[in-house]
Order: sequence, then structure tokens, then C-alpha cells
Amino acid sequence: MIWSPVRTLREVAGRHSALPGFIVVAVYAVMSLAISAAFVLSGATRRQLQEGLGRPGQSALPPGVSETMARTFEIGAPIAALLSPFLIWFLVSLLMQLATRLFGGTGPLSSMLGVVGVAQAPFIVGGILGALLSVLQLWIGAGTPFGVAIGYLVSLVGLAFFVWYVVLVVVGAAQARGVGYGESAGSCALSCVGLGGLIILLVMVAGIGIFIVAGAAAPQ
Repeated sequence: MIWSPVRTLREVAGRHSALPGFIVVAVYAVMSLAISAAFVLSGATRRQLQEGLGRPGQSALPPGVSETMARTFEIGAPIAALLSPFLIWFLVSLLMQLATRLFGGTGPLSSMLGVVGVAQAPFIVGGILGALLSVLQLWIGAGTPFGVAIGYLVSLVGLAFFVWYVVLVVVGAAQARGVGYGESAGSCALSCVGLGGLIILLVMVAGIGIFIVAGAAAPQ
């Protein structure tokens, strides 16, 4: 995948099977769960959330809401880390399958699931590297100049591996559906619009949920 991604994705598409993609996604999901659980158990997740909400006594949130949000996030973060790779895998595969049809693409959904799942391989490397940098940032201190620089570096690393993932999805979809790279890139753009709409909807639902939790935890 690293040295010859086109050949690898062509072979995966030719198998007409979702199994290779499932294996890669499962490995990434288990790794994400382990990293998220380690951060929660070490208290790093709570410290990062508290820093984002402000120091105790200075937060604009009602008393008790910060603690409720921290507990909710500590439970939800590992669950999201485990389930989100599978959800993204299925949604991107389905959207790319539908979008490439507009450009005359043919090929089974199983092939698309295979290549889109295998395309998540860079996230495994990026997840490990990002976790190591995050640990270094916590050890140095997130508020220090060097810690802030590491935070920017973590964001840049995440962006780089995401771009790598998008490129692999475009290449893999072209192989799975028998379309050109231009048509596949156009399909990816359409899929991003659809996925962006779903993300906005999820953010709105999450915001409503946080509002309800804050209202329930507020003193009467």
C-alpha cells in the first residue's frame, strides 16, 4: 500500500470482496479504541477537556455541568473511536458508489467497500504518530510554547494523512468502478458534500444533546 498503492488497490478491487477493507478498518478501529481508552484512563482526556472549558471557577457553564460533560465525553470518546471508522467506511463507500454511477461507473459495492476500507491504512500510521506526539505534548505541557507547536504539528500530521486517504479513495474508486481519475475525483467531491451535510446534522444533534445535559444539570 505504501510503495505501490495503485497496484494494491487494483488487486483489492479485482477480488470483488469487502473483506480486505474490513480487516484494515477493524485494525484501525481497535487501535483507536486502545489509544482513546489509554488517554481516558490516564486522565489526559479529562485534563484536555477541562482546559478547553476553562479553569475551575472561571467557566461560564453552570456548576456540575463541566463534570457531567467530562464523564459523558470519557464514556463516549472510546465508543466513538471504535465505531467511527466503520461508519465512515460504510458511508464513504456508499456515497462513492452512488456518485460514480453518475459518471458511468460499474462494479459491485463489495469492491468499493474493499478499496475504501484499505484506503484507511494511512490512518493507522497517522493515529500512532499523533498519539505519540500528543503524549509528548502532555509531558512538556500543552500551554508551553513548545507544547503549542506540537499541537500544530499534530494537526498538520492529521491533515497530511487525511489528504493521503482521499487520494487513495480516488484511486481505489477508479479501479473499483472502471472510471477515470478525473471522474473519480468528481465523485469524491460530490461525496464530500453529502458527507459534510451529514456531519453538520450530527453536530447539530450533539449540540442539542449538550444543551439538554447542561439544562438537566443546572441547579433549579
